[in-house]
Amino acid sequence: MKKLISILSIVSLIMVSSGCKDWLDIRPESEVVLDDYWQNESQVTQVLAACYRSVTEVGVMSRMLVWGELRSDNVTFGRNMPADMYKMLNVDISADNGFCHWGSFYAVINNCNNFLHYAPGVVDADANFTESKLRAMEAEVLTIRALMYFYLVRTFGEVPWVNEPSIDDAQDYHIPQSSEDFILDNLESDLQTALRYSRDKYETIAYTKGRVTTNAVRALLADIYLWREKYDKCIEMCDQILNDSDLELETGKNVIPRVFYQGNSKESIFELQFDDDQMFNWVVRDYFGDIGNTAGQWSFPGVLVTGRFSPFNYIVGNSKESNKDLREKDFLRQEPGGDKYYVFKYAGASRREDPTTEVSSYFYRNVTANWIVYRLSEIYLMKAEAMIQLDTNIAEAVELINTIYMRSNTDEDEKGLMAENYTTKLRLDELYMRERQRELMFEGKRWFDLMRMARRVNSPAPLLSYVTKKFSGGTSLQSTKMSVMDALYLPVHTDELKANSALVQNEFYKVTGEGKN
Repeated sequence: MKKLISILSIVSLIMVSSGCKDWLDIRPESEVVLDDYWQNESQVTQVLAACYRSVTEVGVMSRMLVWGELRSDNVTFGRNMPADMYKMLNVDISADNGFCHWGSFYAVINNCNNFLHYAPGVVDADANFTESKLRAMEAEVLTIRALMYFYLVRTFGEVPWVNEPSIDDAQDYHIPQSSEDFILDNLESDLQTALRYSRDKYETIAYTKGRVTTNAVRALLADIYLWREKYDKCIEMCDQILNDSDLELETGKNVIPRVFYQGNSKESIFELQFDDDQMFNWVVRDYFGDIGNTAGQWSFPGVLVTGRFSPFNYIVGNSKESNKDLREKDFLRQEPGGDKYYVFKYAGASRREDPTTEVSSYFYRNVTANWIVYRLSEIYLMKAEAMIQLDTNIAEAVELINTIYMRSNTDEDEKGLMAENYTTKLRLDELYMRERQRELMFEGKRWFDLMRMARRVNSPAPLLSYVTKKFSGGTSLQSTKMSVMDALYLPVHTDELKANSALVQNEFYKVTGEGKN
């Protein structure tokens, strides 16, 4: 009799999640036989909940941040950084580094594959489980799976494409990598299907923000289109989101307390749900800090706060861009008496500034920060980037960036961004990269932003022009280790190579020998 191996792994993942408390507060039996399991809507809902829950596991969350942020110009050493993280930050990357493991992402993918394989059969077994309910849930699962694959492709380049569940020892688990284009073509197809059946909203705000909606599908598609330089399609998806009156930017002063502290704000599109009863966001606590430890493992390079390369106080013409930007103090906290700038975004609850001295007091939270995957401000910036790359309606592109800029630059003397200061393609590129850095720092986006720049010219040079600034003197050692495009992707972990003989190592790590133990 076939055991439901993958569902048993899901069982261990199903726990109560605050954002969708009632929906996730359902637990299956500890021993389940495949032929007896997929019988009713309740069981389908349990597995759907497990798909979401598995994304919040530390193994996935930590890699979403490390892969998307650590090697960028946003991060330098904080306190008590683990050895593998320290090495990767210092561009000392080998195939035995723990952050090169991708198994946690494939665990999520396998949960999704189980759902997509077995859930359709429940329509015949349970009269209450209708075809429309199935299609709406499938849209959620296709999007979760696509999100996992998008992270994998951007991080490793080529990875195995697995779209069937692992349920039988007789299956062939020696699957070679597929090309990036093959995988992304499949993701686009899946997400177009998800668009047809996804729900616009759910019964509560927490459900609408914590489960995949039509806008979440659109945001992921826009991101993929931006990565693939399909700029017209990216703009189309962004416009559909921007035209939704249910989404609205918070004011600048409310970004920390409402967007990142309370969570599920009016500008949130999709965020992973945590709470202080049963699900802690340990990754945010360790990397950024919390009320019990205000200095996390990550900090922001001091040279990018005070130096000429800073995204804050940047000289444009005869004035300073972002001269009194709220985000400089809201997202960063300078260590008293020191030169470290620790992360306050996500870790903080509120900041209060003395109007006379302009000295800030910082109040921290516990470990329950939701994790935002997409929010409205990023959609503005995605559309602006696409328009700039198309070299079309540049004034509108600058105005989109200005919308995000102005909510955090509220000084009465602030005139905003003026298109005449950004008359060349280079200056426009630098503008939106500065604004994305100011707005989205520490949200797991920056490395992929830099990668898009490098991919457009098929050279690491633009990326290196940003990243090496955080190293003392822009050292040649780090530059050498990122000297070719293949070096910007991670190696396949040695354990994966041993377990799957069909895999091949990233070419750069073959040549350098750093793909070996």
